[in-house]
Amino acid sequence: MNDLLGVVLAGGAGERLKPLTTVRAKPAVPFGGKYRIIDFVLNSMINSGIRNIKLLVQTLSQPLINHVSTMWPSAPVYNYFVQCIPAQKRMGEQWYKSTADAVYQNLNIFRDNPCFKRVAIFSGDHIFKMDASQFDSFHRAKGADFTISAMVIEKADASRFGIVEVDQHGRVIGFEEKPAHPKEIPGRPGYCLTSMGNYIANIPSLIEMVSEDAGVEKSSHDFGKDLIPFMLKKGLGVYAYDFSENYVPGEDHIYWRDVGTIKSYWEANMDLVSLEPELNLYNELWPVKTTPDFTPPAKLVMRQSLIDNAIISGGGIITQAEVSNSVLSQRVRVEKNATVRESVVFSGVTVCEGAKVRKAIIDKNVTIPPNTRIGYSAEEDEARGFRVVDGITVVPKNYVFPS
Repeated sequence: MNDLLGVVLAGGAGERLKPLTTVRAKPAVPFGGKYRIIDFVLNSMINSGIRNIKLLVQTLSQPLINHVSTMWPSAPVYNYFVQCIPAQKRMGEQWYKSTADAVYQNLNIFRDNPCFKRVAIFSGDHIFKMDASQFDSFHRAKGADFTISAMVIEKADASRFGIVEVDQHGRVIGFEEKPAHPKEIPGRPGYCLTSMGNYIANIPSLIEMVSEDAGVEKSSHDFGKDLIPFMLKKGLGVYAYDFSENYVPGEDHIYWRDVGTIKSYWEANMDLVSLEPELNLYNELWPVKTTPDFTPPAKLVMRQSLIDNAIISGGGIITQAEVSNSVLSQRVRVEKNATVRESVVFSGVTVCEGAKVRKAIIDKNVTIPPNTRIGYSAEEDEARGFRVVDGITVVPKNYVFPS
C-alpha cells in the first residue's frame, strides 16, 4: 500500500441536495448527528492503510477545508498527509469541468510523487465502508490498467448510475453512464451492475488517458461518460471489482449509499436509527472518526419524554418531548410537548414548546417557533419557501420564521 496514492473527488456542487448545498460543498453536508459526508471516504482510506490522500475541492469549499484541516492534519514526520487542493486553473482558464478533468488539472500530484505507482480515486460524496487494500489486491492480481468498484442494484434504480457489463473473468466489456434503459445482468433479470464511482488506476495509464481525453473537444471530461468508454475503445485492461466480496473487520454486510438526492440522503440517515442499523457507527474494529466536539453530554429533562429509535448528539436537551426515528446533531433542544419524528436535525436548532416536526431536514441554527408544524402540509411548507421533495421538507440554514 505504500505505493498507492489516495485522491478524493470532492468538488461537486450537489445541485439535487439544495438547499443543504447552498452554503457548503456536498461532501461537507452534515450526516449522522456529528459527521460530515466526507468522513466516510477518508476513514475508509485511512483504515485501509492509505497514508497520502489528496482532496480535489472546488465549489463552496471553505467549510470542507476547515473540517478536513481540523480533523485530519498532516504529519510529515510519519509520512502522513491529508491535503485539500483547490482548483487552480493549472491547465488554462477553466475550473474543473468534470471528474476526469479534475484529475487532469492536477497531474502534478503524480509527477511530484514518483514513488506512487497506482492511485485510488474515490468519490467524496457517498456513504460507505470499504477496505481499499482488498480492492487494490484485486486490481494488481488482474494486471489491470483501471478497475471499477461495482455492485448489484435493482434495475429500477439503475438509471442514476454508470452501468457495467463484464465477461466471465470480470473484465469490463461495456459501460454506459446513466442509461435510460439499463442493461440487466445476464441470468439475473431485474438487476444491473453499477459503478460506485470508486476506481484504482495505474498512474502511467491514467496520465496518458486523461491527457488524451483533455484534447477531445466533444468530451465532457467525465470518468463515466467519457474516460471509461474511451479506455475500453483503446483496449486497456479495465476490470470490475465486486464490492460484495469486500470484507470490513467487524461488519457482517457491505454498505454503500449514493446520497445525491434529498430522499437518498434522508434514507441514509434513517438507516442509522433502526434497532439493527444497516450502517454501524459503533464498530471499534473499523472506527469512523470525525472532528472532536466539546459539547456536554445529551440531557433528558423531566418525566414523560418519549425517545424511540433516535440518535441524540452532545449538548442536546430534550424536555418532556417526543423524539422518534430521528437524528439530532449537537446542541439541539426539543422543548416541552414538542415532537420530532422521522427527521434529521442539524446543530444549533431549537424546536420550541408544542412545535411538531415530521419527515423533515432542518439545517443549522433554526428556531422553530412554539406550536409551528413542519412536514404536515406541503402547501404550508412551500408557502414559507421551503423545498418539499418526495414528502420531505427541507428548512434552510439560518432560516428565521416571520414573527
